[in-house]
Formats: sequence, structure tokens, C-alpha cells
Amino acid sequence: MWNAVCLRVRLQVEVVVPLQLRAPFTAVMQRLPLLISASLFLFHAADAACARGVYNNKICSGHGSCNPRNLCECDARHFGFDCSQKRCPLGPAWVAPARATDDAHYPVECSNKGVCDYEEGACTCDEGFVGSACQRLECPHACDGAGQCLSLKELSATYAVGSEPLYDSVWDAEMIYGCKCRKGYHAYDCSLRSCPRGDDPLTTGQKNEVQIVQCTATGGSFFLFFSGQGAQVPFDTTLSQFQSILATIPNFPRVKVSFGGTAKTVCSSATANAILIEFIYDFGPQPPIKVMGSLKGVAYLTGGSVFAASAGGILAGRTSVQGTKEWEFCSNRGDCNYETGQCVCFLNPMPGYRSSDGYGNPGTLGDCGCANDKNIYGGPMLACVGELACSGHGYCTGYPSFKCVCEKGWTIGDCSSSKDTSA
Repeated sequence: MWNAVCLRVRLQVEVVVPLQLRAPFTAVMQRLPLLISASLFLFHAADAACARGVYNNKICSGHGSCNPRNLCECDARHFGFDCSQKRCPLGPAWVAPARATDDAHYPVECSNKGVCDYEEGACTCDEGFVGSACQRLECPHACDGAGQCLSLKELSATYAVGSEPLYDSVWDAEMIYGCKCRKGYHAYDCSLRSCPRGDDPLTTGQKNEVQIVQCTATGGSFFLFFSGQGAQVPFDTTLSQFQSILATIPNFPRVKVSFGGTAKTVCSSATANAILIEFIYDFGPQPPIKVMGSLKGVAYLTGGSVFAASAGGILAGRTSVQGTKEWEFCSNRGDCNYETGQCVCFLNPMPGYRSSDGYGNPGTLGDCGCANDKNIYGGPMLACVGELACSGHGYCTGYPSFKCVCEKGWTIGDCSSSKDTSA
């Protein structure tokens, strides 16, 4: 018969153990609390083996799920062992190693022009870059309130007419932004007031721009565009009516219009009519006039066609002329005050220069385009401007133009400015 003792454990379980096994059993029971604790730890570890969030103590930070291997599988916006890190927006890379031919602008974090705050999932962009993914150039100083901040795509749309292509399929079409200034302002940020422009009164042998429109039609109308702005012109428009229509086009310069033949309307049903358009107050090369007899697939002009020519192009036996006159602030004979937009005409050496009519005579344009031989000093110009000719930063061409040719880094008519104030 077995002699036995009765032992009671913490689990309130009675166990009858033979005397022969008492010593080994006692050793096991002494280790039982440790074994139970380890078992409970493993039980809880199996129940919650995936990491809890650093910031909210939730399994996988509440941004993922725990897989059978006890690892967090994060959602698309998060990463990290506990899914606590938030991904930043992706944008086309400004600069990146090419993956293949024409493939160097693939989506990357913050467009490679910013640093990601992984706690917030937000990009801190490098200076000059903006957008959630730093994917856009910033317009400087918001164009100073004197212009529009436009992408290359948007800018191209302001000039493209009809079926002309837009700049909309290139990688930087909606990334590079710049200022398009209102009339009367210029500079990269539109911060400078523009002074009156004019032709240098002492240079000679130059010509006004002359462009040509040719139309043959029996009915309908055509469209005429200049710098992206346009108007509809009926086929039987008279000369005076045509000039009035041109005046309705925003920023269309002052022009002189004439018909090259015997036609009385812009479109002739018999022979092609050449309409000569001379730019009489905006000098130098001009943007080409564009004409269309149909627009967006709809034909408006009937019984003929319409064409335009510029920069030496020939139509109806007439040759267009590219403008060669200067078109400079203050006619290159004065200093522009970029805060007021007014010219301060050079007076040294006397007799100096004054406001003109655009053709070297006294006038009200405020452009310094008249050699002031009408003041008390009178007489012709005999030297280049400046107390020291060309301010010591250029050389004088001498008679008859007395024009300063400035050294690199110096500008305006007397070579006295080292600032970049180009329009």
C-alpha cells in the first residue's frame, strides 16, 4: 500500500503524491509559479504580439493590422514597425537619377525639394518651392499684387489660339510658375513700374513694323488674334470699321491700316486684298498677327481664305517688314524711376533730352525721345551723356548717334546703373 501525503497548491487543486515521488514533486511545485507566469506571458504575447503605437498605444497605431506572424501590415499612408510614421505626399522629382530614357521625373517624396515630417506626414519645402509635395515653384512676392502667378501650361493658354498646341504634356508644365505682369509693370516679380518706351532719337535708318493680312471671301467672317487676344472680323468690314475692331483687342498697339489695292472691304470676292498694318507707336519686332477662317472645327469664312505675314513674309505681292527701331525705357536717353514709372531725362551735356511725340519731335509721351534743341541752350548734340561720358563704364559711339555701349554689368543710357531692371 502506498503511503501518501496531501499537498495543496495555489490553484486549489489537491494532488495525492506517493512518498517515493515527494522530493521530485516538491521541486517541481517550487518552480510552478515561474512556469505559470511564463505561460501567462506567452498567452498575452500571442494575443498582442504586434507593436503598439508610440503616440497612441493602439495596436499598429490604429493604422494597420496584425498579421499571423505578429507583424504590423500598415495602410498605404503609414509605415514603420508600429505604423506610427506617416508618409509625405509624392510629386514629380525635380532632380533624380534617370531610370530610363526620358524617365527622370518619377514620383518621389516631397518631389526631392523638401524634408518630410514623418510624425505629421507633411513636407517642409526648400526655399522657393511650395505645394503639398513641394511640386511647384513659388511666384516671388506673390507677383507684388501687380501680376498673375501662372504655370507654364496656364501661360501657354493665354497665347495659344485655335488648334495651336498647349504646353501641357511636359513634366514641368504644372510645376514651373512665374509672374505675368499687368501692363505698366515689369521684373521677375512685377515689382517695378514701367516707364514710357521709345525710339532713340539719334539713331537713323530704322523702320516701323508692317504686317499683312490677305483675305479672299464672299461671306462670313474670320478671327484675328494678337498676343492671344482676338476679335471676329466680318468679310465686308470697311477700313474704318477694321481699325475700330482692332482697337477692341486688349493691348493691341496703335497702328495705321491701309488697303493695298482697290478693294473697299477687308475681304475681296474678286482678287486677294492686302491689308497693311503698320505699328506706329510700339517699335521694334512685334508678335505676329494670326488669322483663322475657322475656329474649333467650325468654318466661319465662306468662299475663300485668309492669311497673315510678318518678318519679311510676302502676301498679295507685298512684303512685310520687321520693326528695327529701338523700344527702350526712356528711349535710352533718360533714367527710369521704377517706383513712379516716370522718366528723368538726361540733361548733361546740354541741351539734353525731353519728352517726344515718338518721332524725335517735342511731345507728351514722357519718353525722353527728343533731343532738346528747343531750349535756351539749343544746338545739336555733341557728346554722349554723363558728366563723364558714359559714366566711365562704357564707350561712346560718337557722331551721329552719340550712343553709350556699356561694359558688362552696367546698364541704361548713360551706363550708370549696375542693377538688373530688365523688363
